[in-house]
Amino acid sequence: MRATFPFLFVSMILTLALTACGETKDNTCTDCDDQDPCTLDSCVEGQCVHENTCACRNDDDCDDADACTYDTCEGGQCAHQEICVCEQDSDCDDSNPCTNDSCLQGHCTRDYNTAACDDGIACTENDHCDTGSCVGQAINCDDGNPCTADSCDNGECTHQEICSCNQDSDCDDDDPCTDDACDNSECTHQSICACVEDVDCDDDDPCTDDACDNGECTHQNTCACVHDSDCDDGNLCTDDDCNEQNTCTNTANSLPCDDDNVCTENDTCSEGSCSGTDICGGCDPVALPEPVPMAPLPGETNPGRSEFTTTNGFADDYIYSANNEFKVGTRQEWGGTIIFFGQNINDWAGRNNTNTIDANDTGREVQVAFYDPDRAMQDCAWDASCASSGTNCEFSITFLGWNPVQGGNRCNRGSGVEDVVSQDGVQTVTTLPLFWNPNWDLENCSDLACDDPNLRERRSDVRVEQRMRFVRSHVVELQYTLTNLGDLNHRSTAQEMPTVYTANGNNGPDLWRLFNSEGTEIAIDVPGNDGFFYKNYSSPGGWSCMQNTNLDYGVGLYSENRLPNAQGWQNRGLPFNNFRPVFPFGLPPYGEVIARSYLILGSKTTIEAEAAWLDQNLAPFGWLDGPTADQSVNASFSVSGWVLDNKGISAMEAIIDGSQVTALSHGNARSDVCLVWPAYPSCPNAGFTGNVNVSGLSACQHLLEIRATDTDGNQRIIARQRIVVTE
Repeated sequence: MRATFPFLFVSMILTLALTACGETKDNTCTDCDDQDPCTLDSCVEGQCVHENTCACRNDDDCDDADACTYDTCEGGQCAHQEICVCEQDSDCDDSNPCTNDSCLQGHCTRDYNTAACDDGIACTENDHCDTGSCVGQAINCDDGNPCTADSCDNGECTHQEICSCNQDSDCDDDDPCTDDACDNSECTHQSICACVEDVDCDDDDPCTDDACDNGECTHQNTCACVHDSDCDDGNLCTDDDCNEQNTCTNTANSLPCDDDNVCTENDTCSEGSCSGTDICGGCDPVALPEPVPMAPLPGETNPGRSEFTTTNGFADDYIYSANNEFKVGTRQEWGGTIIFFGQNINDWAGRNNTNTIDANDTGREVQVAFYDPDRAMQDCAWDASCASSGTNCEFSITFLGWNPVQGGNRCNRGSGVEDVVSQDGVQTVTTLPLFWNPNWDLENCSDLACDDPNLRERRSDVRVEQRMRFVRSHVVELQYTLTNLGDLNHRSTAQEMPTVYTANGNNGPDLWRLFNSEGTEIAIDVPGNDGFFYKNYSSPGGWSCMQNTNLDYGVGLYSENRLPNAQGWQNRGLPFNNFRPVFPFGLPPYGEVIARSYLILGSKTTIEAEAAWLDQNLAPFGWLDGPTADQSVNASFSVSGWVLDNKGISAMEAIIDGSQVTALSHGNARSDVCLVWPAYPSCPNAGFTGNVNVSGLSACQHLLEIRATDTDGNQRIIARQRIVVTE
């Protein structure tokens, strides 16, 4: 299973027609070929016989229930790659006396010790273990004589004579152009002659007078300049000229200029400098503030490391938590979808069997996918008539309409990435997802696109930027920014933003028990097609999780906009598990949509605690529309912008220079904001406005800050701007 129709699972219904072989009078079969590559077809006494020749058809058929093997189906035969390297401590002995070796969960651990040892070097003493290696202190053979080279040879000190002189006369080389001396018993010969006559000093520069003076070249400059550019003094208020006498003339001009001071106007060059009329009363300037981050939570104080691996031919990028205990990874070939979220076991690079994500093909990761109700199916998407006219195609995921899928498409082709940047604890992946169905806009029901090399990797018209970072050791923030690169309007419908496909026991735990934000277990028991079950359920706290049988390990997802409804999918026969929030939004022409959510790792108890912390501590975020940077104001000025929070806003304030506070009104309609940041509780009333009186302030630069307080009491400065109060 690699994709789902929006909140109603659609699968290809395959009807297998079992036809008995015909028998003729000469006791032979008419046709026994069942088109199955895993059977050997023959006719025996007038009856078709189909002998199975494949031990397996997919990786799941090869699961040997051994956590120490990586099970795959290759060419119809099972392969079991050993991934555990030990069974007992003795298997891990590396013959290094400086490590204490043990076997933990099938993998060797080696802890450094500080035991005494022998480094095998005769010229060391006090040998001991240090960070896994035997090191010793070099034997000191220094005899205090500068004329000997002191060394240790096979445990014995040697002293080799190295001095070549005792006095300066010992070093005379009969060269009048060298100053000969004995320095620390070594002869030195310093050159003292750069030239013998003037011609030796000619530098081919017509603007220098070259001479040899007492063995040294001198080059006296005779030209101040050759070109006008030689006279550039870096001052825009002077005209730079090189005259006929090769002398610079830098004449002051009176051109308009910019003195980089917002407290002046009508800036003009005068007497070689730029100045303007003071409009701030001579006040000290205020530094232009840095933009306030849009995300309400800071990242970890000391970000964890990044890692790049190639596993089974895939390019995977990881970031680690600050304590190095957990990591999250993405796959470049599969559109940057999240293919690992789990523990860091003994710094084992890449994935390991603590992975909570079902990353077994191009569509079973943590990923996003998008739909359009007017272009839902293939033969009606081309004229956007699906909502009104319906489709004549088979109701199957094969014939889905407009549907960009981050991981890849129904042809099992991965989307790839445009860019991956991992820096300072943040990983940003950009991709143009493939259309799930390359034939999505055909007027008929053809399904042959996967055989066409010009169609099977058809790019969609949506760019996805996925930003990922640890904000707590068990919590990874996910921010998705979608950009519609085309002129089609995609009306609002339930989208996958994102879907979490959880591990199913294949090279990881089996996470099958679903819980909502109230701690209630959700039975996924509504029958769908092809043996799949689904369940629409309420999760008023905006998060859900899936756990293993013992509820001591799993993964959760908290939506920052606290989406109250969710859906789970399952087929225990495969097995197959996923859950996602019900997230309705549209994507207008050339429009943008941004959303944030948080992956949480751990037991049911841990996920509940981390989700509760997020729910309580997520602070407001927003934007200041006006005033703009360095806008001139006097007496009073208006303030406007927008603010969002996971629950709601209780107060908005404008603060001047950290002290003068003015209350602002909030709750104004801003539907434009909620198109970009959809489904937050206060939408569409996300705006704030107000009027700030500055009549008592000096005519200077001042710092304006906008402070928001949410209904949980979290306060945060959501914007800063420098303004100029004028008289």
